[in-house]
Amino acid sequence: MDVDRRTVLGSVAIGTASASFPKSAFAAGEKPYRRIACEEGFLSPGVLAQNKISSTSALQLISADGPAAFLAGPLLDLGEGRIAAMDADGIDMQLLLLSSPGVQAFDAATAASLAGEANDYASAACARYPSRFAALAALAPQDPAGAVRELQRAATLPGIKGAIVNSHTNGEYLDATKYWLLFEALEAMDLPLYIHPREPAGSMNQIMAGPVVGGPAWAYAVETGTHVLRLIQAGVFDRFPKLRVVIGHMGEALPFWLPRIDNRYRFNLRGPSKLARLPGDYIRENVWITTSGMNYWPQLEMTLKVLGPDRLLYATDYPFEKQGEAVGFVEAMPLDAAQKKALFEDNATRVFKL
Repeated sequence: MDVDRRTVLGSVAIGTASASFPKSAFAAGEKPYRRIACEEGFLSPGVLAQNKISSTSALQLISADGPAAFLAGPLLDLGEGRIAAMDADGIDMQLLLLSSPGVQAFDAATAASLAGEANDYASAACARYPSRFAALAALAPQDPAGAVRELQRAATLPGIKGAIVNSHTNGEYLDATKYWLLFEALEAMDLPLYIHPREPAGSMNQIMAGPVVGGPAWAYAVETGTHVLRLIQAGVFDRFPKLRVVIGHMGEALPFWLPRIDNRYRFNLRGPSKLARLPGDYIRENVWITTSGMNYWPQLEMTLKVLGPDRLLYATDYPFEKQGEAVGFVEAMPLDAAQKKALFEDNATRVFKL
């Protein structure tokens, strides 16, 4: 690598994006491991078109002519253009996730139809490029039984390795028991569920708004971390002990907060515990996290210590983050080859059965 390691680590340590990494240093396939990125966005043609129809002042969806139109092309491209970008930036494989809020912004019938269309679209790309793409099945929780049927169908398609739900659906979270048949199916099929952020539910979307509080700056992490804690509180992992949940963005702040959550859980109890274990135990045993968009060594170091090296997977969050820059930051971190192999390849291969 022809960049000064001290300069790179200094940039990583303060969380900036100022370091410059030569793309040739990180070309795909040059390391003794594959770089698998596990939270990489896409949109299908059907979802992109419906986003245009459904966009409102309250819910701005990515469309070909909206404020975020510059993202529409990269999200739609599951072909040679994306492959070329991956090669240039050093990514060997992407795990494709339908970009938030996916199909969960639509009525039940529309959502179900678009989930099927999106899964077929992603699977076709996986079939064309089996060594470069895998995907998670988009589901429409608006109809829980229909979501199970779509999961069962999609799991037979090339490249589908689990499911994704973009957090709440019409303000409802998956801790409601009507959704538990989805957990039952995932556990029975031994498939992981990725819970990806979206804007907060209800009035919290107005409270958690603005460039500092809103969106991926803060609101998304709070919303998704809360979702996971609601699953724990409802007893989901006691009922489904083999269920595997994956969340992004270095654990949506949960690794930092675990001691406090456990401590206050004990304090807040009124009577016998309804849970078999402490909340932190479920996060350590049923939850995996990806690094998406969190290229900061102190966070990574702490998370490795709190959760262990087998719980952490690399992700870029393409195209919302820059692939080459993210690869460069992680490659510059003080990890040995075995640790990088676990982060970039081994853990993803095991969790998603790639």
